[in-house]
Amino acid sequence: MELKEVRAAPPSEHQEQQFNRDPDTVVTIGNPVEDPRDYVVWSICSLFHGNPFCLGLVALIFSFKARDMKVIGDLQRARGYSKWALRFNGAALIIFSLIILGYVIFLSICLFSRC
Repeated sequence: MELKEVRAAPPSEHQEQQFNRDPDTVVTIGNPVEDPRDYVVWSICSLFHGNPFCLGLVALIFSFKARDMKVIGDLQRARGYSKWALRFNGAALIIFSLIILGYVIFLSICLFSRC
């Protein structure tokens, strides 16, 4: 297989004038709109690993709703569902951590006091 070098023709004088009309023109590009996060992976982890009061399931439902709204193009509703999924995932994580901490404290008390 032979590789050939292809070069573009230099721009003509008309093209130079067309694209360089005003050298003082400033183009400001705004930040692109960020898609809301849907937290599906975190919701699945909350569902299967420590699911107190079914908060992981609720978070997963809101995560799927956020993803559906993002696909449809309704970013405002997707952000709302995303916030709810984040809250439920956070609550599930905090409650599960407190349960584990309580269990560790209970076991350490039982082991050192010889229940």
